[in-house]
Amino acid sequence: MMTIYRPGKTILRIALISGGSILLLILLFRLVAPVLVSTALVRERMETAVEAWLGHDVIIRENPDLQFWPRPLITLRDITIRAEDRDDSEVLGHIATLSARFSLLDALYGVPVFRDFTLTSPDLTVRMGQNNRVNWSSSGLLGKALRKAADEQPLDPEEKATVIGDVTIAGGRLRLEDPQGRALVMENISGMMVWPQLGSAAQLRLNTDIRGQSFALTFSSPQPLQLLGGRNASLSASITSTLVTGTFSGMANLANYAFFSGDLQLSVPDVNGLARWAEFPVHTADRLKDLSLSAQLATMGTVLRFDKLQVKANGTQGHGVMDLMAATEDRPRRVTGTLAFDNLDLWALVSALSADQRDPDDTRAGHDPIAERHLGFDVRFSASEASFGPLALTNVAVSVLADPKRSQVEILDSDLLTGSLTAQLQMQQQAPRTKARLSIRGVNFATLASQMALKGPTINAPASLDLSFATEGAITDAPGNDLSGTLKVTAQAGDVEGLSLSEIRALAAKGTYFSLDQARNGSTTFETLELVAKIAAGNAEIQTGRLANQNLSLSVSGVVPYLTQSLALSAAVDDKSGSQPPVNLFVGGAWPNPVIWPVTSER
Repeated sequence: MMTIYRPGKTILRIALISGGSILLLILLFRLVAPVLVSTALVRERMETAVEAWLGHDVIIRENPDLQFWPRPLITLRDITIRAEDRDDSEVLGHIATLSARFSLLDALYGVPVFRDFTLTSPDLTVRMGQNNRVNWSSSGLLGKALRKAADEQPLDPEEKATVIGDVTIAGGRLRLEDPQGRALVMENISGMMVWPQLGSAAQLRLNTDIRGQSFALTFSSPQPLQLLGGRNASLSASITSTLVTGTFSGMANLANYAFFSGDLQLSVPDVNGLARWAEFPVHTADRLKDLSLSAQLATMGTVLRFDKLQVKANGTQGHGVMDLMAATEDRPRRVTGTLAFDNLDLWALVSALSADQRDPDDTRAGHDPIAERHLGFDVRFSASEASFGPLALTNVAVSVLADPKRSQVEILDSDLLTGSLTAQLQMQQQAPRTKARLSIRGVNFATLASQMALKGPTINAPASLDLSFATEGAITDAPGNDLSGTLKVTAQAGDVEGLSLSEIRALAAKGTYFSLDQARNGSTTFETLELVAKIAAGNAEIQTGRLANQNLSLSVSGVVPYLTQSLALSAAVDDKSGSQPPVNLFVGGAWPNPVIWPVTSER
């Protein structure tokens, strides 16, 4: 019988035998590895490796666990990191368990290389001193690499190839302290850092809780050593939470004043909520409900510029350029720039700045909470439409200046109906005091009164108004007895609707009192109108009050107690032709329908 040679089956048989042999060798190697590899050696090398990386004393209090299947793994427990190798040295952190992979072949040669670390419940503290140096040493492998990056020195080939791998964190805690003792605590940290080798790109993804809020953070850079070493490096970052979401992509430099240059996208659904969470109670945020912005960031020295800025807030949107200037010893962080909006609520802006006048709750000795909580402004706003309380303005230009001691809002220019309005409001922060000036030109007061839903006789003519006052309270408070100032109203060629001087003369001739409502049928024309009043002690004292036409004139003097909307005036209606005697009147009661009494001259 002949045997037929089949090469396909032979090759398959050889492959199966070879593969089985290899698997058997691997299995045997794994089985005998615990005998060949010294646990004490791996522990010692692991402890040495961690100390070499950190540049600090590392204490491992429990024996490690070695696992050889399905891959070699060492797990260390109860690890303490101290600044120096002495009992009273500062404790920098504690790690419940630290696991790492290693190569069996390297371990057999006595030089295991560790990678792909897992940290469970790490609790670390990073404290910055007065000289801007942190309490963690820079003498470890990572610190030396960062120093080289800061000095623009290249890494050696061996340093570049230093293996890191993946670093997984579970249940971590990080406390960051500044030189003033203020702390930011990140809790429940979980995530992963992917950094294959010291000279390669790195990515970091974290989930953490800060002050009761959950955040998801991501960072990636092709040049992590340059970034951490204080040099310019590419950076992509994102933050996601219920308080704020945002992304950044561009160049960054974390040395001294942080440098950023690139594209920023930011969205804050509740600005006031974010400010309260950050314990940064700038009351300007109280009226901001939502905010989103996009900009191209650029850093120039200590100034962070938001170029090509697009802002959406409270249903309006604007564009322009803004700068955020870093704080100095005598000045807080400061925002400057120009923004053009579709519409603005000027009274909400004034109310927000006014709220900063109120005494803060923090009264610790030697503590200036106003200076700490305040964000300085030197900003110009423009808007196609704006509201200032009940006033509807168009083509508005506004200036806002604010620092820890005072705030000023100035309406540089605006159109009000057929005329214009300008205003200036100065608010002193400490020992609160408010000064205000309002000027209206060429506005028909009858139309303005209708817009403001005011009752009573109105001036149907282009008129001017100048009002200035000062008060010890906030502008948003109801007027009190401390209000002081002046008021002046002038107009030419018009009429007063709802006021008939001829009817007043006729009613006064009857010798009995009557109400202003009884003299509202018709109007009174005038050629000149002037009213000047001094405001003090809860009253407006009319110093000049005169209305005149070709036939009649009306003069008024007296006091208007504005807190009760009452009147106490004496008035006289004169016939210029002299054919009728003058009529003297007393006006009292409450606006808008006071009572008028004829006054008979005693003989």
